[in-house]
Amino acid sequence: MRKPVDVIVLAGVAAALAGLAGCGQKKAPPRSIRLYAGAGLRRAVEQLSAEFEKQTGIRVEPDYAGSGMLVTRAQADPDADLFMPGDVWYVDRLQDKAGLIAEKTPVAYFVPVIIVAKGNPKAIRSLADFFRPDVAVALGKADACQVGRISGAILAKNGLDRGHLTPKESLTVNELGVWVKMKDVDGAIVWDAIAANIADAVEVVEIPPDKNVISRVVVGRMTTSKDRDAAKRFVTFMTGPTGREILRRNGYRIDAP
Repeated sequence: MRKPVDVIVLAGVAAALAGLAGCGQKKAPPRSIRLYAGAGLRRAVEQLSAEFEKQTGIRVEPDYAGSGMLVTRAQADPDADLFMPGDVWYVDRLQDKAGLIAEKTPVAYFVPVIIVAKGNPKAIRSLADFFRPDVAVALGKADACQVGRISGAILAKNGLDRGHLTPKESLTVNELGVWVKMKDVDGAIVWDAIAANIADAVEVVEIPPDKNVISRVVVGRMTTSKDRDAAKRFVTFMTGPTGREILRRNGYRIDAP
């Protein structure tokens, strides 16, 4: 029979050995994915990312900017996982330039609208009113963001020439909304989702469907992704029932207009 003191010593040795074994084991780093997203998608992406991490433990690290700027950022990142600008045009452009898109998945639609201050003090009824000398206009910068790139096409479709305007220009659609809300300008072209999220401070003037140009948002999974499983899971989540409800709740159109 072992003496009590021997049992204690053996137990101590076993505990020490277990501790040494544990010291040699490293915890796996938390999983995360990098998402390059258009600034106009920020409100939804923040909620999508938070809910996805809550459900899966996988963190989404977003980088927001105008779509034109995102192309350069995503292309320069050797660990980029997902690319979701304001229109599929940029995803296709990145693929044409660098062959970095493994697959594309539809997410939402952006419908351009005119926003004006509450009460519409300048009585802006159509895009033609942007050309009045008493109206201060803001537009996205054409080479920086999708709403800027598309604004020229919308004006042309209405028989108007952007070149005859001297608008205040922004790098993001979000800033355009802020300028109208703060009454720095009288009107701007923004996405319907942006307008919906500042509805307490602005009014919407619809652009006739036959005179409008719709943006189609897709997410591109990139060939540089280091965790393709996690990237695919986020895309599936975003386009599944919970993700679509988050998008819809924040004013984003999940079905074609």
